[in-house]
Amino acid sequence: MKGLNKYPLREYRSGISGSLIVCIIILEYIAVFHGRNGFHFSQQEIYLLTGYLLLTILITCNHHGMDRIVRYEQGLNLILRSIAANLIMLVFLCGLEKTGLELQSGPEPSEWNICKGMLLLSVLQIVSIVILCRIGSCRKKRNGDRQIILYGERVPDVSSRRDAACLSIMTSDMELLKRQICAHDTIYLYDIATERRNDLLKFCFENRKPVFFTAKLSDIELYSADLLQDGETPVFYQDIYRISRLSAFGKRLFDLVFSTVFLILLLPLFAVIALCIRLEDGQGVFYYQTRCTKDGKEFRIIKFRSMVTGVEAQPGIQLAAKGDARLTRIGYILRKYRLDELPQLINILKGDMSFVGPRPERPERIQEIQKQIPEFSFRTAVKAGLTGYAQVHGGYHINVLDKLKWDLIYIENQSMLLDLKIIFMTIPAVLQGSEDV
Repeated sequence: MKGLNKYPLREYRSGISGSLIVCIIILEYIAVFHGRNGFHFSQQEIYLLTGYLLLTILITCNHHGMDRIVRYEQGLNLILRSIAANLIMLVFLCGLEKTGLELQSGPEPSEWNICKGMLLLSVLQIVSIVILCRIGSCRKKRNGDRQIILYGERVPDVSSRRDAACLSIMTSDMELLKRQICAHDTIYLYDIATERRNDLLKFCFENRKPVFFTAKLSDIELYSADLLQDGETPVFYQDIYRISRLSAFGKRLFDLVFSTVFLILLLPLFAVIALCIRLEDGQGVFYYQTRCTKDGKEFRIIKFRSMVTGVEAQPGIQLAAKGDARLTRIGYILRKYRLDELPQLINILKGDMSFVGPRPERPERIQEIQKQIPEFSFRTAVKAGLTGYAQVHGGYHINVLDKLKWDLIYIENQSMLLDLKIIFMTIPAVLQGSEDV
């Protein structure tokens, strides 16, 4: 099991202030569109400025800075949402230009000038977002901030948090736990049974103690639930997962276009990798294995061979491990930078997989895991993916329960925006290389 995150708990209590984002947006808008006219605003410009601000704030600041969004995702959320707001405003401004409506008291802007202005604004926003995330995404731990980790049956690896106290709830009574909570500034409830955890959460709330707690599968269901009202009673509504036909068509079209483009662009790299594999031991270049995709449908996954031949002849499931002696020399490099996964572009083109989705597992492996975690089959509600939420947050050897949680979060919140975000998050993960090989 992996240890807790290397960053102290309180560093995740940070986020970029919404008011600071609004101030930056206002300054950028004035700098781009009104620098040449001084600070004189016509009535039409005031309307445009107000509309643009409301639109950008609505799209950009939605849920930003909440603890559930990790630091790298904060920047991606802001960038993608800002670009979306700018594109909408660009269409609106060009539409006004086409209809001949006056946008400002000075010379009438051309569509090209409008496009240049919005492009410049997008660049300024991206630069400012990167700077803001560097400055505001990590709040340093306060001097004297005392942390305690209360855990259940699973003992956390706290080697990266030696300054945090640890206490098992299995060997402690409630009075001792309450005294320890009152004596510390930050509380982390790690893998505690639901009923006991709820009691501790209530006590933390009563005593105004900031608390972190590991997510359970039921928590993930609530994560995407809608807040509704039944008479005077607030209720949550969780619909069954359905992807609309339009979203499914858009996702499939994206997979077809980009898998074709990448297969063409990467042909030279494919040839180099194939040659290196062949030269090392003279054996086959590709490796085929049965995996499961949507609704448990089986398919043959294609990968570059990274291990010695004859591995499948051994009985039972032989999972890859860190420092696996079965890896070839070129296979180690392929695994480290995930290059062995590239032939799965063919699976995407065939429709077996998608660019983004839960990583496909072997049917035998799914049956084995389901004996301990019956909900593991929920991952097959969507097509398997080349990359996924669990992969960008974990690695090759991520705990199966954590993998399931990340994949369920993706399934419950799947959208093109989330797919794009995961693809962008995959890029640094590939370039940095995996430490789990």
